[in-house]
Amino acid sequence: MPSTYIPGRSADEVARAYGISPEKVIKLGSNENALGPSPRAVEAIKRHLNKINVYPSHGYAELKDAIAHYIGCSAERIIVGNGSDDLLNTLVRNLYVLGDQAIIPVPTYTYYEVIVEAGRGTCVYVNRNEDFSVNIDNIIAALKDNTKLIFICAPNNPTGNAIEKTALKSLLRSTEALVVLDEAYAEFTTESHADLVNNFDNLAVCRTFSKAFGLAGLRLGYAVLDCDLARDYDQRMLAFSVNQLAVEGGVAALSDSAFLERTVSMVTQGRQYFREKLPFKTYPTEANFVFVDVAPYTAQEVSEYLLSRGIIVRNCDAFRGCSNSHIRITVGQPWQNTTVVEALNEFVNSV
Repeated sequence: MPSTYIPGRSADEVARAYGISPEKVIKLGSNENALGPSPRAVEAIKRHLNKINVYPSHGYAELKDAIAHYIGCSAERIIVGNGSDDLLNTLVRNLYVLGDQAIIPVPTYTYYEVIVEAGRGTCVYVNRNEDFSVNIDNIIAALKDNTKLIFICAPNNPTGNAIEKTALKSLLRSTEALVVLDEAYAEFTTESHADLVNNFDNLAVCRTFSKAFGLAGLRLGYAVLDCDLARDYDQRMLAFSVNQLAVEGGVAALSDSAFLERTVSMVTQGRQYFREKLPFKTYPTEANFVFVDVAPYTAQEVSEYLLSRGIIVRNCDAFRGCSNSHIRITVGQPWQNTTVVEALNEFVNSV
């Protein structure tokens, strides 16, 4: 059976199912920004609403220049897409032929296996370490002549692990396969590895505007990679796949340093609060969520209990490599985090 990606539940869906007002639903299941979108992005979008009758400029030069300045690289290395998922899908379809394989350390973001299978490739799954860190030796041992791609999410979704630069370099030197480093949560960690693209032409670093910048609904992602791969991608991507409002919002969001600082501060404090106050085992995280083991209860029991109280978290039992007691909780605003902790304590005391 083909792999499928199951998105998190929406506030409206939960409100209808449980007879709750949508405004009272606390949505902490999709790793969105609890502060909302970047104010500068919203202002820029409003200013350009009367220009949506015109196609975006070909090549998205203004957006690529802004990203290059933010990352600190050449704009020739930048590609953009209608969300990082669209970008990854296009990359895979360009690279793959029937029988090629992709190595995926699990548990991780399930969309990787979906796009590999859609691109006629074969997924090879390797286990992470007990603490869910990437086992580079396992990946190297799985390499074959037909290995075309290696996916590494860092910080990893759903576990929150980062990856050491020395470990990543070791992997890059061990293969000619393209290593796709998904840094969707890079703004919440202490170190990005995008600079390694300057030294390794088999590295592509993907980023998104959905998390730290609060623009998930606009669908905007980008990647930094080898110049030749970037040119090939631009020739094959769908025309105007990134809309004009996303372009304007993205450019403005990158300059909204005050909002980014507020977001990172909220997340840093919130994940520490969760790790100290949740009545279950939690794991170290460098993302905007915490990974939780609710044993001896099941993820289904706990997530359903929270849903009945209007709180959405992510049941991770469908993630390959997770157990039936793993959940993921997005860091919210302080009052939301407190509500979650209180509800989970109520659950423990009620069973």
